[in-house]
Amino acid sequence: MNNVTAWEALTRELFNRVEQEIKEIQADTERRIATLQQRKWALEEALRAYQEMMGSGLNRELYSLNERDIRGRSYREILCLIASHSNGLLIARQAIRLMKDANVFGNPLNADSVVYSILNRSQEFIRVGKGVYKLKAGSGKSKLLTRKNGGAGALKQAIQELKRKNPQMTKAEVLSTLIKKGFDFKGKRPGSAVNIVWVKLGFNGKEMP
Repeated sequence: MNNVTAWEALTRELFNRVEQEIKEIQADTERRIATLQQRKWALEEALRAYQEMMGSGLNRELYSLNERDIRGRSYREILCLIASHSNGLLIARQAIRLMKDANVFGNPLNADSVVYSILNRSQEFIRVGKGVYKLKAGSGKSKLLTRKNGGAGALKQAIQELKRKNPQMTKAEVLSTLIKKGFDFKGKRPGSAVNIVWVKLGFNGKEMP
């Protein structure tokens, strides 16, 4: 009888081990599937962005960095800016050429290692192919509009940035975009702050309520 009890206990222990191993394998498989699914979605987004980019004829000749683009920005912010001009898609070699043309690097010989290091470690970019990266949804754009220095200078730059991308934007549309992007108005009334800078920039438009 004791032998039967011992065998039963051992069998139950083995059964529990197998059951636990099955659960662990299932959990690991689900995690891997979730990771692959996210990568699949990122690739689909990158493909759509690339097709839109090629379809619109956007290329390096149509966009170049200037002093206003890079003033006070980190390499990471500049890469986010470049990606934002290509529907969130960034081709590393093109970005490096743009940054070199704008004399961004103190030592151009280190440009490749600097850019690839930032892209591969950044949580804002997803690698979707060899030398091709996708800016994660919601990354980069709001940070470009919410500079740490704040104040009228940052607001002026943010408005100019939006108007440069879309010259047809009205004052109300600019205000709405800034609010959605989380721009820090430093406690000032958003409508009044935008009105003041809008007038200083010489744009036309009615006063906001």
